[in-house]
Amino acid sequence: MSIKGRALVMGDNVNTDVLHPSQFFSLDSDRVRAGFLQAARGYEGLGRSNLSDRIVVAGENFGCGSSRETGARAFLLAGVRAIVARSLAHIFSRNVRNLGLVAVECPDLYSLPEQGSEVEINLENYELIISATGRSFSVNRLDPYWEAIMKSGGLMRFLQYAE
Repeated sequence: MSIKGRALVMGDNVNTDVLHPSQFFSLDSDRVRAGFLQAARGYEGLGRSNLSDRIVVAGENFGCGSSRETGARAFLLAGVRAIVARSLAHIFSRNVRNLGLVAVECPDLYSLPEQGSEVEINLENYELIISATGRSFSVNRLDPYWEAIMKSGGLMRFLQYAE
């Protein structure tokens, strides 16, 4: 499995309250979607756009902060294809993976790619490839349980197939 897209580059310690502010917390998908990146200075306009060709590429501790699932659900509603970061905050990584979004860690990614550059996450070889530079980086392999959840499209689909 390989996921290709343009990098939506973010830095270190990006808090879920910045990614999805609490005033957009809702069970209504339109309301949740409307809040994506609206507290992230410089990303507000991008947050309103169609992000179906984007892979979030970030630094350390991405998704720290609130454990609200809407902070993770907003990524899916915006169309984000995957997330790769040097490290992911634990609760955030569980939330996005439970929802079926590919989220992996790439500890050696010390230099983030240019905003909008082409990237690929190859989940057969577990590597991140940055097209502009031709560089590749090892991505931490997921536990077999999380791989099965990811391949199923999320925890709920995984549990349906497990019956």
